[in-house]
Amino acid sequence: MSYSRFGAVLSFASSVIVVAGSAPSSAQTEGSLCNATAPQQMEPVAAQLEGRWTTTFNPGYVVMGSMVMPHPAAPSPETGRMERTGGELTIVPDSPDGIALPLEWETEVNWSFDRAPRLPDGASGANVPELAVDDEDLSVIAGCSVNELPRLVGTGSATMDGVTLAFTTRMIVVNPDLIFGFQQVDGVVRGQSMVERRSFVMSR
Repeated sequence: MSYSRFGAVLSFASSVIVVAGSAPSSAQTEGSLCNATAPQQMEPVAAQLEGRWTTTFNPGYVVMGSMVMPHPAAPSPETGRMERTGGELTIVPDSPDGIALPLEWETEVNWSFDRAPRLPDGASGANVPELAVDDEDLSVIAGCSVNELPRLVGTGSATMDGVTLAFTTRMIVVNPDLIFGFQQVDGVVRGQSMVERRSFVMSR
């Protein structure tokens, strides 16, 4: 779970895709966290999320100026843990090159996403991979809409080879053993703005 190099993101598990394709839209899975979004519910949810996680990074894309390039999936899953200190969660990767990301609950802004990648204005590209799932698929898996589930945002930065990279990670807690998310990395490389975006899945 190293939110470090340009390669820090993932591939949605095939078993979850099977569930999405077969479960009825009204189904609510065991351990569901639907409607667990009130501030007083965050501490119990955080306690459920503590412990070890495995992260799989899907293919995504990199934008350099107006050019868009496919970004491959990570070659293998990454591992780490979630720790809770003073009620706040932090992702701590096992890799020594990883970046620990403190997490904050998102309770105000609604999220929406579809399979087609959302490219910055003026950017275009061919062979840019679609997402493995969209918010409709996740609502089938969870039994409720994405915005009725607990959501987390993590931010951090790192400097590599003289380039400062800003990381933003958005996470949707489907249940205590499954998280779907997106990572964005922003930076300036050789005077050119760079944005990397990929989705990921965390499971136990």
